[in-house]
Amino acid sequence: MEVLGHRGSRVPGPENTAEAVDAALRAGADGVEVDVRRSADGDLICVHDARLSRPVGRAVIRQSTLALRAHGIPLLDEVLDAWAGRGRLICEIKNQPGQPDFDAPRERTARALVDVLRARGHIGARPDPADLDAGMGGITVSSFDWFAIEAVRDAELAVTTAFLTMPRMSVGGGLTYVQSAGHAELHAHTSAVLGSGGSHGPAAVARARAAGIRLVVWTVTGLTEARALRDAGVSGAICDDPVGVCAALTE
Repeated sequence: MEVLGHRGSRVPGPENTAEAVDAALRAGADGVEVDVRRSADGDLICVHDARLSRPVGRAVIRQSTLALRAHGIPLLDEVLDAWAGRGRLICEIKNQPGQPDFDAPRERTARALVDVLRARGHIGARPDPADLDAGMGGITVSSFDWFAIEAVRDAELAVTTAFLTMPRMSVGGGLTYVQSAGHAELHAHTSAVLGSGGSHGPAAVARARAAGIRLVVWTVTGLTEARALRDAGVSGAICDDPVGVCAALTE
């Protein structure tokens, strides 16, 4: 099972920073996940929330890049430099209804990300999911917004795409879309995999494998969860404390 740092690494953090990404990878994580939004200048930055906590309620999309960097929010380019091709990097495009930067189906953030990745040379055929199973790393773009990942899927980049599902969506429902749309992975919530019932646990993993889809689970907050997911046979787990999970799984 791949161990992937959530927002770089929330423990010890600071999340969504070049420092968190570097620390997680140096400590043995197989990869990291970061959140991607746009500044008012159109630059891609790494931050989870759509609004700043200080000043309270200010929308990220309405702040200049300079102002956001003063708050410790890095450019995506800085995070890409810190990653430097080590393991896997998951870029989650944040574009959700009700948030100030929501713009589906125009998908400005997704299209800006395509431009950044193309400029960095990530051009060509999409990797085979088997390469991920072999630990070959690379970039995956994920989102709750299927328009976003479809824009990336169609951009002829050498990256994979993944559909991120809310807790209420079953693994089966997510797999139906992922398989029909040609994405490599389903990123399902822990409750969809570790909940009770016949469609959870090993049954969910078996269904994903039969469909040729890698099943990655978010967000793992404890070591018991991590061990249960490993035993269920998921392809990967996005963890708040990747260092702790790596250590626990090797005990």
